[in-house]
Formats: sequence, structure tokens, C-alpha cells
Amino acid sequence: MSQPAVKSALRTFEVLELFVERRTPLHLHEIHTTLGYPQSSTTALLKSMVMMGYLNYDRDHRTYLPTTRVSQLGNWLPDYIQAAGGYRELVEELQRRTDETVALITRNDLFVQYIILLTPDHEYQMAPQVGVMRKLVDSSGGLSLMARMDDRAIEKLCRYSNAYYGGGERVSYAQLMRQVEWVRHVGYAYVPNRPTPAVSSITMALDADLGGVPLALGVGGLAERIADRKDAIVETLQDLVTSFRPTPR
Repeated sequence: MSQPAVKSALRTFEVLELFVERRTPLHLHEIHTTLGYPQSSTTALLKSMVMMGYLNYDRDHRTYLPTTRVSQLGNWLPDYIQAAGGYRELVEELQRRTDETVALITRNDLFVQYIILLTPDHEYQMAPQVGVMRKLVDSSGGLSLMARMDDRAIEKLCRYSNAYYGGGERVSYAQLMRQVEWVRHVGYAYVPNRPTPAVSSITMALDADLGGVPLALGVGGLAERIADRKDAIVETLQDLVTSFRPTPR
């Protein structure tokens, strides 16, 4: 592949990443000045992305916005993960051993998302639904996944999160890194009393990715139950994560 084609491909992804950060329609001027591209080549690139159906151009306001075709590039992944050999069996075994709500978790942009989720039969459960997303920077699943990332990538996620939530509570990069370093040290993330005071969770990143998609395994439930059984849950997670090998599709 020639160098101009490589540069064009890189710029395509950088344009999409800019929309991830800004999360709003953008004018041509905003795009080429922010990314430092020449206006003429940026115009040609954006027109190509419109023609391919990945950007929408609003002529009245002269703004661009990604289309749902961008999201469709990866919307097959949940079904792919469900059908992948061994992952559902792994979650079922964790649920059998802990008798708590358990989940297979993946990163989705600035969030974590529950891909497979199983709940116990007893009444002590406060489970989310499959597909629900939570903040990457404020969840045990997110901390487990970020612990496998380099510090520059985490800093970028922190900036993106603060830009996305705007006037809401900002994430402190220094505080976030203290949490990540602790997860790197102990090998798991324990987030008590979140997302509500009554709920806690413990997660551990899997060594096996699925087509490059990072995954984590988690146990959640009523805060007191998780706190009382924390050591046993961590031991079970370590045993399953260490021994897990995905079976070929």
C-alpha cells in the first residue's frame, strides 16, 4: 500500500476519534484546524466519508456527523461473543461457584458493557440488564480493563470522559491512576458501594481477548454479601481466569 493511502486511512480514523471526543456535529473548519490538516484534503476526505455513508452532511448548518453505519461496524460483536466457544460456560461456572450476579464485560468506547449476565435464584440481587453500559472510569470492570492499558491511553480516556460529561463531575487523572495502579498491584478491581450504596462488584481482566476486544469477568451483588465473601470471590476469579482457554470457533 502506498504512503498516501496509509495517511488517508489514519486521517479517517482520527476524524472519527474527534467525533468520539466532541460528540456533536462539527464544521469543516473545526475538523481541519483541530487535527491540523490542510483544508483542501480535509474537504476531500469528508466528502468521501459522506459518499461511503459514514458521515452525514447537513447543508443548512454546514456540519458533519457520523451515521449509524459507523456503529454497525461493531454491532455484531455481542452475538459473536455469545457464540464464542467457552465464554458462556465460563460465566456459568463463575455463577455456580459464587451464587451471585456474574457478567462478562467488555469496553464500549467510554463505557463498559455487560455482554453476558447471569443472576442467582436468591432474593439478594440487584442486577443490571444485558447490554447496559456504565462509565469506564467509574466501574470495577473499567478499572480492570484500564489496568491492561498504557498510561497515555488512560490519560486520553480521562480527557474524553471529562469532555463527554461536560459540566458534570470531572474525573481526576491522578486519582484514577492511583486506582489503576492498585488494580495492577493486586490483580483485580473491587469497587464497593457503586453504582449505588447498596451494591459492590469485583472484576478481573481476562488474559484472552476475543478478536482483539478486551474482556473482564465480574461478580456483583449486595454490598454486605460481597464484602463478607470478598476473599473467596477473588480466589474463584483467579482460579477461573488463570485456567481459562477459549475453545476455537
